Parts: sequence; structure tokens; C-alpha cells
Amino acid sequence: MQYDIAVIGGALSGSRTAELLARKGHKVLLIEEHSEIGEPCKCTGLVSWRTPDMVKLPKEIIVNLVDMANFYAPDGNFFTLKSKKQIYVLDRPGLDRFLFNSAAEAGATVRTSETFERFWYNNGAINIKTNRGTYDAKILVGADGGNSLVAKQASLEMPKNFFSGLQTTAEGDFENVELWFGSKLCPRFFGWIVPENNHIARVGIAAERNPNFYYQNFLRKRVKSVKNPDVAGIIRFGVMKDTASDRILLVGDAACQMKPVSGGGITYGLIGAQFAADACNKALEENKFSYKFFKGEYDERWKERLAPGIKKGLFYRNLLFNMSDFQINAAFKLISTFGHRFLEKLDFDLLLS
Repeated sequence: MQYDIAVIGGALSGSRTAELLARKGHKVLLIEEHSEIGEPCKCTGLVSWRTPDMVKLPKEIIVNLVDMANFYAPDGNFFTLKSKKQIYVLDRPGLDRFLFNSAAEAGATVRTSETFERFWYNNGAINIKTNRGTYDAKILVGADGGNSLVAKQASLEMPKNFFSGLQTTAEGDFENVELWFGSKLCPRFFGWIVPENNHIARVGIAAERNPNFYYQNFLRKRVKSVKNPDVAGIIRFGVMKDTASDRILLVGDAACQMKPVSGGGITYGLIGAQFAADACNKALEENKFSYKFFKGEYDERWKERLAPGIKKGLFYRNLLFNMSDFQINAAFKLISTFGHRFLEKLDFDLLLS
């Protein structure tokens, strides 16, 4: 059987793309390498008010609502920002399962415990080899994360810089979201606390090197006990030169549709999925599958929407994470005294989710 679209990766962006295309009546194949959807979890699950506007979330997926964040300087001083709109803390594996099941309910053929191995072009189609068989498709969508094998095989170069994130769930006293900065604590990124309630929070860090060292130090500093991480993931950010090729496009983390300040990819990933689905639908309607077509109908379109935010995030990221601890201490003290009005105009979506 030939599929119209084969999607590699059954997490958020892949499942959403598959669902949107299946609802259009296309024959969609969705392949996920893990047996349990959403596991292992690779995300904090903190999203802005925009996400429920894009996807109608079941109530049971919403774990908590927050609107305050404490920003801690290396010297321990902090300031607090309040969001004008509430931020959602989600059951992140639950969100993946919901979207994966939505794709299946829309008519997509879904496969779990199946690993993508390679693809090749063959007589106006793409052959896709997995550990379980070979499939034919007109379009291949790579939604296989920050180390995308689809991107590698399609010679779509991804940014070389990446961070490894580690997170666990810990007990303690929690009220607001917390972001902790400092070269000794977490160089060029930050440690985070995301409360599920007043007594349980998601605690983690991301680092370029030795993430487990900084992870353990942060847990000792903030919650006094060390647990093995139960969440791990790759954070790779920047604007890729190309996220499309002949009959191929990338979406979500595979396309670096991610916020450079926070590493958050849920909102951008859902937006990217809509652009991917629109481009694939138009390609099938017009029988056009060239690089030129997908460059114009997908790559340039999603970048027109998201690249300005990514570039702005890169600017803020370079500004903040190139500061010394002394400079961060001084800046946070100034913000605490004078800067709330300016910062409260910033979109929390850029900073957190």
C-alpha cells in the first residue's frame, strides 16, 4: 500500500501533522519508535495560553495553572514577574498520547515500537525502511527530534550547538515557577522549578557539557536530595538554512522550531505542524513535490511566522548568557528595583513556554 504521507515521530509535532492530514482524507502513516507514547518524556510541559487556542486540551491533561515566576541571580537575590495570562503546566506524556490517539482517530495508520532506518527515492515516490518493513509514500515528514535521522539522510544541516536537559519530579515547598542562573549552577542556561502543586515540582537543568554534574548540584541546592532524572532531551536551536527537500520536510524539534531562551517547543511545534500539514495537503492536491515547491510553501512560510521570534530569542539568549555572574547580579538588582514595568511587557511565551 502506498501512503500519501509518512510521518516519522509520534510525539507532539508528528502526531499533530498526521492528524491534520488524516482529517483531510489523506492516507497517512505515523511511525513511533517507542512502545509507550510520550515515554521517555523530553519536556517540562509548561505552555502559554496560546496552546489551548490551538488544541482543545482535555481537562485531565492540565496539571496546574501558574502566573508568577521568580528569577534568581547567582548571589541568591531574585525578582518576581507576573504574567498577564495564566501559564499551563501539562501532563506532557499525556499530551503526546492525546495527540497520537487523535491522529489514529482521524484515520492515520499508526505504528509503535517501530524504528525508522533509512529512505530512498524510487520511481516518483519515497521508500521508507524500518526495522519491521518497507513502505512507500509520496511525502516523508521528519518529526524525529533534535537528532533527526531524516534530516541527516536528507543532508539538511542542523545547528551544531545543543544542550542536554535533565529533569525529575521532587518534593518540597513550591509556589511559583523558578528560574536559577549562574555559571557555577548552570552555565549558559538555567535551572528550573515548575510546580505541579505546592508540594511537588518538576526540577531540572540543561547544559552543553556534564549535564548530570549540574543536575545533581542543583537538586542539592534547591530540594536537598538527589534523584535520577526521569526526563531527558536534546535542545537544539537556531534557524536552519533548509527544512525541506524533494518530497521531504522537517517539523518540530527536527526543524529547530524551538525558543532559544527557554528551549520550549510546544507552541512553535504546533504552529509548525499546521504549516507542514498545509504544505503537504497543497502538494498532494497539485501533485508537486519538489524542493522548490516545499521551500516556498513550507520552509519560507513557517519561517515568516516563527523566525522573527527565534531570532529575537537568540538575541536575548546571547545578551543574557554572555554576561558574567557579577553582571547578572547587578542586572537582576536593577530589574528588581526599577525594571518590572519593562519586563512585564515581554511575552512570557518567549521566556518560559
